[in-house]
Amino acid sequence: MVFLFWKNSKQKVFNLKNDGHRHFDSLLLRQYPCTVHRKLSTVHRPPSMKNLFSEFPQVSKADWLRQITKDLKDKPLEDLSWSMSNGLVVSPFVHADDFESPPKALSDRPNTWQICEDVKVGDLAVANRHALDALEGGAEGLCFWLDRPLEIADFEHLMQDIHLDFIGIHFAGSAVSDNPGMVLGLLEYLAKQRGLSCNQLSGSLAYDPVPVSKIVDWRYLADLLEYARDRFPQFKIIKVGVVEEKELSVLIRNANTYLQKLSERGIPIEDIAKVVQFSVPLGKSYFVEIARLRALKLLWFNLLNAWEAPIQSPFIAVNFQPDAYSDDLYTNMIRATTMAMAAVQGGAGQLTVLPYDAGREEVASYPQAFGRRIARNVQHLLKMESALDEVADPAAGSYYIETLTRQLAEKAWGEFY
Repeated sequence: MVFLFWKNSKQKVFNLKNDGHRHFDSLLLRQYPCTVHRKLSTVHRPPSMKNLFSEFPQVSKADWLRQITKDLKDKPLEDLSWSMSNGLVVSPFVHADDFESPPKALSDRPNTWQICEDVKVGDLAVANRHALDALEGGAEGLCFWLDRPLEIADFEHLMQDIHLDFIGIHFAGSAVSDNPGMVLGLLEYLAKQRGLSCNQLSGSLAYDPVPVSKIVDWRYLADLLEYARDRFPQFKIIKVGVVEEKELSVLIRNANTYLQKLSERGIPIEDIAKVVQFSVPLGKSYFVEIARLRALKLLWFNLLNAWEAPIQSPFIAVNFQPDAYSDDLYTNMIRATTMAMAAVQGGAGQLTVLPYDAGREEVASYPQAFGRRIARNVQHLLKMESALDEVADPAAGSYYIETLTRQLAEKAWGEFY
C-alpha cells in the first residue's frame, strides 16, 4: 500500500507491505530527530555520581517470561491480553528486547500546554462575566461558543475588559462554522480600536467543513487562509476533529484532504500545516489515551513527510468526552485529574477540563463556578506543582506506551488507505 498522489518521492513513500513495523518506526523517528532521549549508558553524569544501574544484572525477555509463567502457574500469558474495541490485542508485557533500538521522544521541547475554558455565549453580560472569572482564576485561553452571528457592538460587549493580546482566543459553534470570516473581521476591528496589531493575537477557529459538508467551497477557504496568513499569523484556522470509533484514521484522512485540496489552489503544504489543529475528545482509558495522542503525532509526521513538507509537531486541542463522566460527581472530580494527566502526557497543546458537574448541575451541591474552578485547578496542579509543562514527551521510553502508540498508529495508517 503506497500513496499515489505525490510525485518524485519514491524513496520517501511509506510502504506498509514490506516490513511495516520496522519501517514505520524508523522512518518517522529518523525524519524527526530529537536530542532529549538517549541511551542511559550515554547520559552525562558527574564523575562522583555512581551508575546505579550497574548494580543490577541484565534480565532478558526470556528470563522475564519464564518468571511470569512460573508466577501464573503455567497459565498462558495471552490470557491476560485484552482486546480493544477497534480490534487491537494488547499484551500486558513488553520488554526492551522488543525494540531494535531505544525509543526516541517525539519532541525535544517542553509541552507548555494552554489551560483553556469554554464560554457559552448566550446573554452577553453573563458570558463576559464568566470569561473574566475564568481569567482571574488562572485560565490562559478562552473558547467562545457562538450559536448566532454577532454585531460589532455585541462583540465589544463580549470582549469588554479582556486583554486580547495576553490570552489564547478561540471560537467555536454554529456561527463559526457558517461564517468563520465574520469572527476574524470582528477581531480585526476590535484590535484596531484598541491600538493592537492582529499579529499580536493568537487563537483558533473551529472551522472544519470537510466532515459536515458534501460540497466544500475550497476557494473561500483558500482566500480565508491567505487573509489569515497576512493578518492573523498566530491563528489556527482549520480544526480537524471527529467523534467516531475509527477516529485517528478519519482525522488523518480529513487532514490529508485539506492538504491536497488547498495545495491544488497554490497554497504551500507548509503554510497549510501551520493553520491546522486537531480536536480530540478524550476518554477515560489512561494509557490508551496517552498512546492515542502520541499516535496522532506519528501519523501527522508521516503525512507531512509523504508530502515532502518540513516536519512540524501538530497542535492538538483536547477536551473530554461527556460520557466519560458518571452521576457520581466526586468520582468525576478524581477522573478529571487522570484524564487531564493523560492529555498532558500525550502531548496536548490546549486542554479544556470538563467541570465535574457538567450536565448534572441540578444535583450538584455547589454553584457552577465551583466546578469550573476545580477544573482549572486540576491543570494548575499539573503545571505548578507537578511541572509537567517542563518535560518533553514524558511518556517516551515506556515500552508499553511506545508499543501501544505504534499499534494504534499502524492500524489508523492502514485504515487511512
